[in-house]
Amino acid sequence: MTDRRRGRTQIVNLDQIMTDQQIKEEKWTLTTLSAAVNTKENCMLWLARRRLIKNSAYCTTCHQSAYLNAYAEGTDGFRWACRSCHFRRTIRDNSFFARSHIPIVHLLLLIYCWSHDMPIFNISHETKISTEYAMNYCNTCREECEKYIYRHRLSEIGGLGEDGEPIIVDINESKNFKRKYVTRESRWVFGGIERHSRKCFLVEIPNNTVASLTEAIKKHILPGTHIVSHRNSLCAYISDINNGTYSHSEVKMDNFTDPKYDVVHAINVEKMWMRAKRFLEKQFGTTTVQFSTCLNEFIFRNSIKKEHIFGTVLVAIAEDYVV
Repeated sequence: MTDRRRGRTQIVNLDQIMTDQQIKEEKWTLTTLSAAVNTKENCMLWLARRRLIKNSAYCTTCHQSAYLNAYAEGTDGFRWACRSCHFRRTIRDNSFFARSHIPIVHLLLLIYCWSHDMPIFNISHETKISTEYAMNYCNTCREECEKYIYRHRLSEIGGLGEDGEPIIVDINESKNFKRKYVTRESRWVFGGIERHSRKCFLVEIPNNTVASLTEAIKKHILPGTHIVSHRNSLCAYISDINNGTYSHSEVKMDNFTDPKYDVVHAINVEKMWMRAKRFLEKQFGTTTVQFSTCLNEFIFRNSIKKEHIFGTVLVAIAEDYVV
């Protein structure tokens, strides 16, 4: 039985801790989220259920369970303690929130606002965090999503479908990616998008030579894929990569080499370029964002349904900070 004088050894019961899928499928608005975490205790409970802070802690001296105690003087209102050993730990220990003294609820709201792609001024206003700190934490959110992409291989697309048939991937490259206010230099970006899904990849390449495109294809497009490209002498070699691991068709907007593949789908990759360019132009107002990180943020947002973005960002953080 829990010693009430000392507090409890768990923030929530283990059966209240949510799975990744449950977290992703939750639907929140800024209003409902703010109401759910309207006190320090409610915020602590909310975070523990989603594995964003430790649900329990152990004394580093006696190795026994620490107790959760109210701590009015602290930013978070609670802390872990072992009175016998004078052990003390913040509830944000080893978590995404550990290196900051900003109230956790403000950082949580920042994650929500960033997930929904709010401008930095609005994020700063809604969360009461200075613009400088808000920008730093938004960059940290980007980095967490970038790690999620690598862990889950979101930038690897194509392959064979469940029916054993090749998945079709439309590819293209572009040099019209410029970093506003920083340099007029254009960058080569190569990308592809799966038909009938949201999965895509974008990667910076040094040039549009056969060698650069081949390396990017082998890294980001799985064997067995049917690749569709614009009619381009640089792409004529695709069927020969790795002794024919890919099949290939070429398309000209008014004529197909292979009529099996509908011209409507070739427009998918063009639309992706337009969305990517708009997205990247918006991000390039600051020098603090790395170009590759922006590309990966686009992949993350494009691959996940809008209503699942916030939950998926939380899962990305929970995976990286195993508490």
